[in-house]
Amino acid sequence: MDSILPGVLNCINEGIVIITEDLEITYWNPFMEKLSGKWSGEVLGQKVDQILPSLCRPFFYSAVKRLATVGNPVFFSAAMHRKLVSQDHRVNLKMNRVSVDGKVALLLEFIDVTNQFQRISQLRDYVSQLSHLNSQLKQKEKVIEKLAYYDKLTGVANRALFDKFADKYLSIAKQRGTMLGFMFVDVNEFKLINDTYGHNTGDKVMTRVASLLTESTRKNDIVCRYGGDEFLVLLPDIRTYKDYQAIAERIETNKKQCIVQDGYNICLSLSIGISFYPDDGATLDDLIAKADEYMYVNKHESRERQDNM
Repeated sequence: MDSILPGVLNCINEGIVIITEDLEITYWNPFMEKLSGKWSGEVLGQKVDQILPSLCRPFFYSAVKRLATVGNPVFFSAAMHRKLVSQDHRVNLKMNRVSVDGKVALLLEFIDVTNQFQRISQLRDYVSQLSHLNSQLKQKEKVIEKLAYYDKLTGVANRALFDKFADKYLSIAKQRGTMLGFMFVDVNEFKLINDTYGHNTGDKVMTRVASLLTESTRKNDIVCRYGGDEFLVLLPDIRTYKDYQAIAERIETNKKQCIVQDGYNICLSLSIGISFYPDDGATLDDLIAKADEYMYVNKHESRERQDNM
């Protein structure tokens, strides 16, 4: 059996070192030669902490002393103790007390776990890459959502998003028996503005109207560019007509801020119509059509007043 043991130790894929209580190396197997780059002929009889300077630490000396006296096995993890053997390898170190020729000796097993740490590192890289790709995907989803649901010029909701919210709030209003307001807003003489000042100025007017409506309405109201020079505002939680009047007054106050273009002041003129669920209709199409109708009545009356001035 004693003749078989050295052959076994020489063949296993672990670095095996046997030392005395005084740290003198008495055995150094071929795999340890591979790990350390040091041949057994040059290390036998040497102190292990001189051959492996990384072991010149209090934790190792304390472990040797405790192992020699008490005999409890010791384990040092590669995660906690790096470069125990070389710069290129990560090893776990197991230490056990053994008997060699009737004398106490210490068996040091250096288990190469470099590949495991490399796989962990690769896995972390993959996770990091996946996280980055996921972040990019979410950003692209936001861009796609913005393109799908928001007006490119003004940044407010488009018709698709408005209809989505309107259906939701109309359903809630029907369930709770509450009011819901629809405000139809048209920019007066918008074609004249485009023809006189150009389309860039027309775009600025549209952007200003969108900002005006957003600033003048409440947090939960939905401002939508419905098409061309028309805007719709969804007004949830309307309790009385006075709630709408307060919003209309804010719009009237804020629209006095004119747009300056090439030295000209372009003041906004808006026509507004408002419809309410349930008084003016029970369907989304009916309520929008009614608000549109009231808006044109407002526009016509405004023109008549101007003509009579």
